[in-house]
Amino acid sequence: MIKRQLKEIVKKETLIMLRDKQTILLLFFMPLALIFFMTLAFKGLYADKIYEKKITTVIENECKSPKANLLEQKIQSNKMIKQVELPPGFDKDRIFEYGKTQVLVIIPKGFEEGTRPVELYFDPVFDTGYKVAVRSLMTSLTVEVVMGIDNIDALVAGMITEKTKKEMDVPSPLQLTVPAYAIFAMFFIAIPMSIFFLKEKNDGTLQRLFTYSVSPSVIALGKIIPYYIINIIQFVLMLFAGAFIAPYVIGTPFQMGTHVWHLIPVTLVVAAATTGFGVLIATLAKTLEQTSTLAATGAILMGVLGGIMVPHFVMSHAMQKLAMISPIYWAHQSYLDVFLRNAEFSTILPKLAVLLFFALACFLIAGRRVKWM
Repeated sequence: MIKRQLKEIVKKETLIMLRDKQTILLLFFMPLALIFFMTLAFKGLYADKIYEKKITTVIENECKSPKANLLEQKIQSNKMIKQVELPPGFDKDRIFEYGKTQVLVIIPKGFEEGTRPVELYFDPVFDTGYKVAVRSLMTSLTVEVVMGIDNIDALVAGMITEKTKKEMDVPSPLQLTVPAYAIFAMFFIAIPMSIFFLKEKNDGTLQRLFTYSVSPSVIALGKIIPYYIINIIQFVLMLFAGAFIAPYVIGTPFQMGTHVWHLIPVTLVVAAATTGFGVLIATLAKTLEQTSTLAATGAILMGVLGGIMVPHFVMSHAMQKLAMISPIYWAHQSYLDVFLRNAEFSTILPKLAVLLFFALACFLIAGRRVKWM
């Protein structure tokens, strides 16, 4: 009996939901567009923090001695450096003012004799991390030349070695944007979900349902299941697009990770959190206008804090700590554990516990606010 009742309520809710084709299509096209466009943006803005970046550099060799010439050649041939030639007669003091380069390297007269060191000048807005990298590079190259070492990296290889898993390549922007904007769109399920709930509450449909011998829990579950399934379909389609379509269109790779099956429990829990958020909005809002405002504002704020709009790894330390109040942060980090970190399930489980707590809290609060829950 209960199974039949649940089946009929799910069927009714699904038919009502499918009538609003524009909203349903938007739930799929919005994250798809965001994945493609934001990946292109990240590729230009943040990919240089993940991939090797060519740093524009002007080299002024004033010494012209054999060692100075050798140092100039080593700098020019380094894969991190992109040499830029200044126009004849250009004022070096205004080199950064006109955006001609990011680094100015001067090998002064007296370098060969050891009376004057190599001089480095940086664009004032140049990233601090790259300043450290360039300074380290110039130091090692200068030591090679001065001490007559062919390759200082080979010399220190026995003292310092990098241990990286062979199966792990450099992560691509797609691996950040696919889970990020899939999760973001999943939280937007709160808009149609809360609107349909509120409409039925206002027009008396829910009250009529209670005249039948149907448990309120069955009614609530029957109304939630279709949206829960929509959320899961959303993520599956976004994952398919990110893994099999976007790499050919955008030209960036996508890795699924070693433990692909971990995506199943993660997606099931994330979908529970998103539908819980939708139920909560449905009970908090009193008008149809409030449902859209609360759902959209809540999803956007959680996305901003959770590392969707601005990647978590480029946030300040304070913002990284603040991000932990957003359920989107825990959902995104769970997916990154699978895609990038090859994490064991025991590592992901605490994050899923936070999401489950959020989902249960939403359902509990919603259930206390309306008698039909």
